[in-house]
Amino acid sequence: MSGAAATERYDVVVVGGGITGIIAAVAAARNGARTCLVEQNGYVGGTIYTLGNVVSFHNNRMEPIVGGIPQELVDRMSAAGGALKDGHVPNPGGQCGTATPLESETLNYVALGMLEEAGVDVLLHSSLTDTVVEGRTVTGVEVANKSGRSVLPARVVVDASGDADAAARADAPYHQDVPQQALSATLMFRVGAVDTGRFVADLKRHPERALLLEDPYLREVCGRRPEDALAHVESLYDVPYLYLANLVRDYIPRADWRRWEIDGTEKAAWGRLRPFGSRVQIMPSVARAEMVYVNTANVQFDATDARELSRAEMTGQKQVRSAHEVLRSYLPGFEQCFLLGTMPRISVRASRRIVGDYMLTRDDVAEGRRFPDSVARGGYPMSVTSGENPNVRLHLFVKDGGDYGVPYRCMLPVGIEGLLVAGRCLSATREASGSSRSGAQCMAYGQAAGTAAALAVGAGTTPRNLDVETLRRRLTEQGALL
Repeated sequence: MSGAAATERYDVVVVGGGITGIIAAVAAARNGARTCLVEQNGYVGGTIYTLGNVVSFHNNRMEPIVGGIPQELVDRMSAAGGALKDGHVPNPGGQCGTATPLESETLNYVALGMLEEAGVDVLLHSSLTDTVVEGRTVTGVEVANKSGRSVLPARVVVDASGDADAAARADAPYHQDVPQQALSATLMFRVGAVDTGRFVADLKRHPERALLLEDPYLREVCGRRPEDALAHVESLYDVPYLYLANLVRDYIPRADWRRWEIDGTEKAAWGRLRPFGSRVQIMPSVARAEMVYVNTANVQFDATDARELSRAEMTGQKQVRSAHEVLRSYLPGFEQCFLLGTMPRISVRASRRIVGDYMLTRDDVAEGRRFPDSVARGGYPMSVTSGENPNVRLHLFVKDGGDYGVPYRCMLPVGIEGLLVAGRCLSATREASGSSRSGAQCMAYGQAAGTAAALAVGAGTTPRNLDVETLRRRLTEQGALL
C-alpha cells in the first residue's frame, strides 16, 4: 500500500469486493462520500463472478423487485456484451421469475469501470486483518497486502465480506450453523464444446428430466402445466437457470450403476456421486452458446476456518473431475465437452449471520411481509438443508408468487455503532437467509448500505440514528425498488 493510501482517512470503507461491495462502494461515492473498497482477490464480483449469473430481479408474478444501481450494472453488461440483450430471462423452472446470465470476465471489467467512474479508491489483493474499534464504535479497519499492514480510518465501515468478517472482529454477535445444517458450498466449473441444441431438444422430449414450475403458485393458481413449460424454449438461453430433476434416475443407465457404486435413484443411494448436489444446475454462458457453467460440486465445511476452506477447495477439484466424466458419459450434447476450468474459488452459500436490530424470519419471507424501514425486496424461495437428508436442499416459496421486504434494521449489528453489514451475512434466521442471500437482493442491500453510510456521514450521525425515511426517499430517487 502506498504511503498516501496508508495515511488517508475515508468517509466510508467497504470491506469485500463481491457484488454487494461493488454496489455499496458505488452508492456511497455517488452520494458524496470519500470511499475505499477493500478486496482480497485480484478481481471483483465475488460469488456472482464464480456463478456466471444472478437471481432474481423479478418475483414469480414477473414483477420487478430490484432496480437502481443493480439494474444499471446489468444494462452496462448488456452494452458491453456480457449479458443478454434484454438482461433478464424468464425462468421456466419457477424457482425465481427471471435469471440474468452475466459473463464473469466482463462483470469484472464493467464493475471496475463503475468504481473508477464513481471515484472509489480500490485496493485489490488486500485482506482485512482487524476492525478498529473505540469503545463500541467502529472507526476503521486494518488491512494487509504487499506493502504490509495499514489502518484505514473511516467514519462508517460497510461489511460486505459475505462472512461478516469485519463485524466478527468487532465482537458483534452472530449466528453460525454447524456445517451439517448449513447450505453447502459449490465449486463452479465451465465446459466447452457442448451441443446445447441437442441437449435442449432432449429436454423437450423428456420434460420430466428438468425441474419445472417449481413454485406451487405457478401450477395451482396460474394453472400452468410442467409439460407446457418448455413449449416455447428454443435454446439454452430460454432456460437460463435449469435444474436437472434427478441425474441418476434420468440419465445413468442401470448397467452403469456398479461403476459408480449406485444402489438406487434416491440421493442417499447415489454411491460415489452422493457428494454431488441433489439438483445439478446447467447455465449458459453469454460468451458462446457451446460454453456452459455447471453447478453440482457439493462441500459442507466451516467457511470461516482456513484449513477447512483449503480442504474444501481440494475436495471440490476432485468432484469437478467426476462431474465432467458424468456429463461426457450420459448427458445428450455433452459427449465432446471439455473442461475449460474451475472458477477461481469455491462459492460459499452460508457462514456467519449477524444478530441485528431485527432478524428476518421464515414467516416474514413466506408471508411476503413489508416493513416501515424496508430498503430492499426479495422473492427467491428459502433454500434450506433437509432435516431428514442433510445432502438434499429444499425450496420454500413466498406465498402467491410474491416478494417480501428486508428491513434496514437487519444491517445494524446489535450494540455496535459505525458499522453496516450487507449481503448474505445480514441478520436473518437460517431459513430466511436461504432466500435473502440471493445475488440480486445482495446488490440491493449494497445500494442501501452504501447510501445509508454516505447519508450518515453527511448528517454527522451514525447509521443507527439515520432517519430511515430520508434513506428510503433517496433510494427511491435513485431507482431502488422498496
